[in-house]
This record gives sequence, structure tokens and C-alpha cells, in this order.
Amino acid sequence: MVRRDDGRVLAVRRPDEPGEELPGVWGLPATTLREDETEEEGIARIGREKLGGELKAGQVLGLGERDRDGYTLRMTVREATITGTPRLPPKGSAGGTLYDALDWLPADSFRAAAERGSLCCAVFLEAGTRNGEQGARD
Repeated sequence: MVRRDDGRVLAVRRPDEPGEELPGVWGLPATTLREDETEEEGIARIGREKLGGELKAGQVLGLGERDRDGYTLRMTVREATITGTPRLPPKGSAGGTLYDALDWLPADSFRAAAERGSLCCAVFLEAGTRNGEQGARD
């Protein structure tokens, strides 16, 4: 989770395509760790591949898990800082889900995604409420 000084959080919109989980939903940038990849390495990779900048991992904000069809999704939401201005990569240049838009949104904007099943957004909002952060409750 990357937050600006004004409290807005970097948000990405998932593509509205057939077969896409949470199509058209605004959420947090996320990645699946590769075999033998650390969280820090995964965060740096998503910065390079999907956000056009260098991401550096910060403190853990929260953990969560949810049962899905045939597996358990485990999520760690961490603070991160980005060097450079975030931008979307050209289509076809990275693996996995490519976002179709990005913006800086108030933390409360992630409620719709959490209600539709986004675990990372639910963990983020819960962490902000638990820690009494104004930005996650506005």
C-alpha cells in the first residue's frame, strides 16, 4: 500500500474482461509471490512490472486469509514507498493481471472492493480501523 502525504492511496483498476476476478474493481496493487521469492522481492517486482517505478517494502499493516475454490488465499498488506511517478506498462509487457487504470484515491474508496471479495482491501481497511488511522475510515 502506497500512501501520499495527503492520505490518498495508490489504487489500480482490474480489467473488465471475461474470466477476470473482480472485473472493473478499484483495489490495491497486489502480486502472487513466485517460488523462493521474498515479500520484499515480490513488492519490488510489481513496482517494476506493473507500476513503472521502484517499490520498497515497509512495515506490515495486516494479515488475512480466505478460503477459495480448492485453496486458501493468504495475504500480507504492507506499506511501501515508490520512486518515480506510477504509470501503467504497455499491454503485453508483464505477466499476470495487468491493470487498466491507476489513480490516488481516499482509503475509504476500497470498501466496494472489500465487499466484493478483495482480501487485500479488506485487510487494509481492517488494519486502518484497528490502528485508528483517519485515512482508512474517511
